[in-house]
Amino acid sequence: MDNQDNNLYETASQPDTATDAYTFLEFNTQGESDFDYPEFRSPVAWPTPSDSLGATSSAVDPTSSDHPNSGTQGVVEGLVASIGGLNFEETGDDDGYEFGKGDFTEHACRYCGVSNPACVVRCNVPSCRKWFCNSRGNTSGSHIVNHLVRAKHKEVCLHKDSPLGETILECYNCGCRNVFLLGFISAKTESVVVLLCREPCLNVNALKDMNWDLSQWCPLIDDRCFLQWLIPSEQEQLRARQISAQQINKVEELWKTNPDATLEDLEKPGVDDEPQPVALKYEDAYQYQNVFAPLIKLEADYDKMMKESQSKDNVTIRWDIGLNKKRVAYFVFPKEDNELRLVPGDELRLRYSGDAAHPAWQSVGHVIKLTAQEEVALELRASQGVPVDVNHGFSVDFVWKSTSFDRMQGAMKTLQWMKPVSVGRYIYHHLLGHEVENQTVRNALPRRFGAPGLPELNASQV
Repeated sequence: MDNQDNNLYETASQPDTATDAYTFLEFNTQGESDFDYPEFRSPVAWPTPSDSLGATSSAVDPTSSDHPNSGTQGVVEGLVASIGGLNFEETGDDDGYEFGKGDFTEHACRYCGVSNPACVVRCNVPSCRKWFCNSRGNTSGSHIVNHLVRAKHKEVCLHKDSPLGETILECYNCGCRNVFLLGFISAKTESVVVLLCREPCLNVNALKDMNWDLSQWCPLIDDRCFLQWLIPSEQEQLRARQISAQQINKVEELWKTNPDATLEDLEKPGVDDEPQPVALKYEDAYQYQNVFAPLIKLEADYDKMMKESQSKDNVTIRWDIGLNKKRVAYFVFPKEDNELRLVPGDELRLRYSGDAAHPAWQSVGHVIKLTAQEEVALELRASQGVPVDVNHGFSVDFVWKSTSFDRMQGAMKTLQWMKPVSVGRYIYHHLLGHEVENQTVRNALPRRFGAPGLPELNASQV
């Protein structure tokens, strides 16, 4: 019995095809063509998505193929080729909202990109002419109101494709274009609405006698936003680019030096560099000077830019001669249009471009007085060649002086090099923010303070 068991295991481990029934079946699974799948071995056989629809015409016909699975292969190739032939194109609906990219709409909002003609208005100042929408976005006021306030502009114009057409918003009675003074008013019997300014036309008695209901006057700008018929739809606000108040401040400052700048320019290196912040305490005068010197330079550049931008053209001149035999030019320089105020002693440059009878001329003078009629009296330094027979077509420019800023820079350099010797040890440490003991000056003060020819000081003046 043991011999039979041994023979059995020996047959299983070493089969004898001639005498034993326990043999393994031998099939050639790697050599028959019925089980051959060449498409899984060769990457060339796989179709790519870039194949065109014409690949279906060259697909293998399952009836003429020697492989049983070639029909399935042809179907797969046809489907892949069909999908690859589909063209997915951009509709281009968002072109107006990608500011600075692609075909940007000219009348799109310079902040967010909204370009609906019924929702945008143009700043009508000749040096600006930018378009803004009436949506708020992430700010408390609308974009057009934000721009008007920060740029100190007051005139706007509607789009030509808007319901009211290309219209400049102005007062019906006096023609005032200050949108912050304008409001709507309707007739009592007719369905007519006009724009009327708050001062002075709303209080004019002549208008009260007309068929206007003055009690129904409402401002054009309410809650930092223009009226409802200018507000964009909710869908346009959601699709618009989101901009923060900080970005608006930066781009408005950038427009003062580069009117064609975009929001993308804020990302350029060096544009958004902030100066070193002011500290409460400083180690020494070197650190103090390194912090304040760049700030004084920035203030000087800003003051120079603001003064040089206050030029006025087409100024009418009234000529006169002063007691010192110098020429004096009188002209009106509107205060409401200037951030800077003229004071006696300011230097101005008076220019004339010339004509057929007079050559080009310019001269520098200083303001000697300001009349009650808002006239500026400018005394010229040179009286030779003054076109006194011409009264129109002059230009006035500010002459910027760096005297005050040069003195500040010089004082800091003196403090840096001489240190306590220049101002005294107590003042020196106080400027740097160091803790020092208060010094008490013990002197016998007089009971009465006065000077010859002057009244005595009272108790509050001592």
